[in-house]
Amino acid sequence: MAVKPWMGVVKNSVPTNYKPNKRDTEAPDASLQLEYVHGYRCHDARNNLRYTSTGEVVYHAAAACIVLNQKTNTQRFLIQHTDDIHCLALDPTGKFCATGEIGPKPLILVWNNETMECIARI
Repeated sequence: MAVKPWMGVVKNSVPTNYKPNKRDTEAPDASLQLEYVHGYRCHDARNNLRYTSTGEVVYHAAAACIVLNQKTNTQRFLIQHTDDIHCLALDPTGKFCATGEIGPKPLILVWNNETMECIARI
């Protein structure tokens, strides 16, 4: 059995007057909402930033597809990928995107960049 010296630190770090609450084992009633992505995948992907038919910028970071409105500095997101996105294509009309991810079972999504609606999962 391996020595775990940190176990003693954890055990001794509980205050002496601590009394556990009955709700300590319950998950908190909270949720997260993505507001803004600061970043862009460029270290191993190329040619993956495009202008849409409305003049917005579409790109990806991690597993998020992002449409940036530069005038208002707001973003819309499509978060249906399960792994990092590695490629992006835009149709000639500039309205539809296809994004592909890496991983053992890669997924390709075709989606409308105006409504952020997924049209096809391949």
